[in-house]
Amino acid sequence: MLQFVREIPLRIVIQEASSERRGFLFYVSAGFTKEINPLTGMSANLPLIDRWLAGLKADLERKCFVLSSESLNQVCAEILASARLNLSQQAQSDGTQLVSLEFREHRGWAFSWCVPQGVEEMTLKHFYYHEAFLADPAKFELFKIELQWRRLVGCDFEFASLGDVLLKELRASNLEELCRKLSQLKGHKVESGSLLDAVTVHNLSQNFKVTV
Repeated sequence: MLQFVREIPLRIVIQEASSERRGFLFYVSAGFTKEINPLTGMSANLPLIDRWLAGLKADLERKCFVLSSESLNQVCAEILASARLNLSQQAQSDGTQLVSLEFREHRGWAFSWCVPQGVEEMTLKHFYYHEAFLADPAKFELFKIELQWRRLVGCDFEFASLGDVLLKELRASNLEELCRKLSQLKGHKVESGSLLDAVTVHNLSQNFKVTV
């Protein structure tokens, strides 16, 4: 079956325990699939999906989500669950299936869900940058390191800060060395059992990426 991904911008307001508010600009990507009708050759109804997403945007933007701890994990899980339920119910009414959902924040982090993850599972992504200076002192490569965490239900661990700690002493002068050192971090677990599920290196200087 074909999969169609549609994306919308979405503004979310989160109120902290101190009563201060924080604003986040997300780009929400939703993936849908539906069997092709052999008579018409048509699959998912994209204008209908766009209406579902417009309704989701209106629903989430009218709410103010409350942060109950220092970590954003729980409120992100709440937002994701609300969006997944909304879109799944809409899709089922049309014989369509929601298969992926990602909230990508404009300032460089994301949380997501996809089939076959459980309904309460969530993936968190954080990004870091590394400069690799080459033999020629006037040249360097800029790498973006993507750490993808598999978050278990109820885990409020601050993965962004842990990423800073894990990468703090990282030194590499080329892509091969960087990937070798990063591969040793894969599978790193925290006390809750949540773990570093995948590491991807984006070579921004040459526009390609490698998953280690």
